[in-house]
Amino acid sequence: MKCAIHHRVIFFLSSILLFAICFVGCIQEKVSTTTKHVQHIDSLNTQAFSALRKKAWEKSYMLAMKADSFATLHTYTNGQARSLRIQAHYWNHKNNLDSVFNVLKRSEHLEKLNTNYKGLLAVYNTKALLFKKNEFYDEALENYKIALTIKDSSITKQQRSSTHVNIANVYTRKNIYDAAIHHYQKSLLLNKQEIVGRQTIATYVNLGNVYSLSNNYKLAEFYYTKALDHYKETGNIAQEAKLYNNLGALFYEKSDDEKSLKYFKKSIALKEKIADSFQLANGYLNIAELYVEKNTELAINYLDKASLFFNTQKDSSYIAKIHISKATIFQNNNQIGKAKQELAKAIALSKKASNLTVERYLAKKQSEFALSEGNYKKAYEYQRMYEVLNDSVFNEQKLWEMAASEKEYLSQVKKVEISLLEKERALAEEIASRKQAENKKLYSYLFAFAIILCLVVIIAIYFYKLKKVANQLADQQEILLKQKIQNLVDNQEIEIINATLSAREKEKEAISKELHNNIGSLLTSVKFHFQAFDKQLIETHDGTKKLYEKTNHILDSVTDEVRNISHRFDKDPIPNFNLENAITSFSKKVENKNLKVQTMIHGLETFQNSQTSIFIFRILQELVNNVLKHAEASELSINITRNSDHINMMIEDNGKGFNVQKNESGIGLKNLKKQLATIDGSCHIDSKESRGTIVNIDIPIH
Repeated sequence: MKCAIHHRVIFFLSSILLFAICFVGCIQEKVSTTTKHVQHIDSLNTQAFSALRKKAWEKSYMLAMKADSFATLHTYTNGQARSLRIQAHYWNHKNNLDSVFNVLKRSEHLEKLNTNYKGLLAVYNTKALLFKKNEFYDEALENYKIALTIKDSSITKQQRSSTHVNIANVYTRKNIYDAAIHHYQKSLLLNKQEIVGRQTIATYVNLGNVYSLSNNYKLAEFYYTKALDHYKETGNIAQEAKLYNNLGALFYEKSDDEKSLKYFKKSIALKEKIADSFQLANGYLNIAELYVEKNTELAINYLDKASLFFNTQKDSSYIAKIHISKATIFQNNNQIGKAKQELAKAIALSKKASNLTVERYLAKKQSEFALSEGNYKKAYEYQRMYEVLNDSVFNEQKLWEMAASEKEYLSQVKKVEISLLEKERALAEEIASRKQAENKKLYSYLFAFAIILCLVVIIAIYFYKLKKVANQLADQQEILLKQKIQNLVDNQEIEIINATLSAREKEKEAISKELHNNIGSLLTSVKFHFQAFDKQLIETHDGTKKLYEKTNHILDSVTDEVRNISHRFDKDPIPNFNLENAITSFSKKVENKNLKVQTMIHGLETFQNSQTSIFIFRILQELVNNVLKHAEASELSINITRNSDHINMMIEDNGKGFNVQKNESGIGLKNLKKQLATIDGSCHIDSKESRGTIVNIDIPIH
């Protein structure tokens, strides 16, 4: 009988094992098939986005629609939401804003259902981007700010930094430069612990542009130079050339022609390395345009240089425009003979170019010359020629309109194709719904079997888990005991620091009182008795009088010095303390001919007269004194920002730097971190030898 029971148990366990193998096989097949579909949908979306970036609008839309259909069929909501965002760009290109925000609304709904915060961020950023493209700046800002409110670990610092940059770009478009600068600085703070990358360098360039627009040329030059240094390190010659061009334009606005010309020449020298003759020629033309009014000789020189890069056969219209520019310069300087020569060259080239726009402009110029010479007949003939050419340009515009009509017809054909795709999508959705119903039945059977299997497994592992839990509890108790011991040690260390600081303050206060009450009183008494000498006796002896006056002067100096020392040792050394004013005053005192100090303070207008203010000021003094003693820096940047729950200090210098790991056990760094620990503050130091130092401190506001 025991043998029969034994066989039944073996048979039962074998049956369970067989069913489990079949179940796992079905699940694996399902997962494998689903993975292939997901990869295919992701691939379609990637191809659609690539076509979108190349402005192949129709191809992008058709690929996105196909991805949408497959994603709907296989219930892949992430893929469907992404395809809808790509479709939004297509509809924006077609100026159909209703369709734009309809598909974005669907994408947002899908991402919320799936609690995909990364996808939601993409939706709000896409909305904001399309609002910005259509010049709805307030709506763009609203969506970017909603994107910033998404708090989730899946959102990286780099993504938040990009959103701040986008907000700053919108504020720049709205000419609200202070807000733009604030968000660019926020972006830099988020990237402060990262290696300097493309986004950070681009932010430096943007800050330079904004400061230039707001006429703060000093800071504009500072950030342009910072970006330029990084591009030099990476060997990005094209970007170097652009920044030199920006600096040239900056100094042109400052009317510093010498520096402006120097930077423009550097830009051109780099463009020559790139070997892009067309860009180089345009660079010369830009410089010529800048110097048309200020230095006509230099302008003509650069026009001549630009003409060397154009081919007489292929680029005759460009060369004709150069001659027209020269003619205008000579005409403005009353050099009519030279102006006519340049105009004649332009006329000869315009015949080769067969460019109606150039011919029309030449006719107008010839009419102006004839009129200035009093030759009204010729002026009338050229004016008539100008009107005829104007009509020709109008007829050419008609041809363009016909081409546009043909393009519209092709667009209608595409719309029919898109309509067919939408019908296919609807059919796919219907098939998907039927398949889902069939899958639900299958899943219900599998679910019932899974429950039975789970019950058997639960009973089998129950006793094993009990033992494991008991062991884990013992380990946890041991860990908790160690943590309690460590916390007690840390708390005791903080109490010792606080007691030391308190004792030091009390000692200072006692010394101050002793100096003021005792020594100060004694010095006053000595002076009183000293002045009681007989004045007649002193005046009768010339040497005695001089000695008397010198001694009296020394007594006054000693009294003043004792009073100053007493004030310095007083418990509250800064009465009516205003943190922002104290920092500004301190920065001005520190700055000298060898050290430029740049101070940026945000949000401290109402933050006054508190222990935290004095603590912050003392920390800042200590850090700046370290720079003066050790860094050998020529530039120092102090950036202090008040946020909702903490104050951020960022002190940056371009000195010789140091190895943080080697100096981490130093007394100065240890004391700084221990002082910050007493108020739950934090400190991060980024420094390398010969690369300067950045100290970033966060101090909570209690």
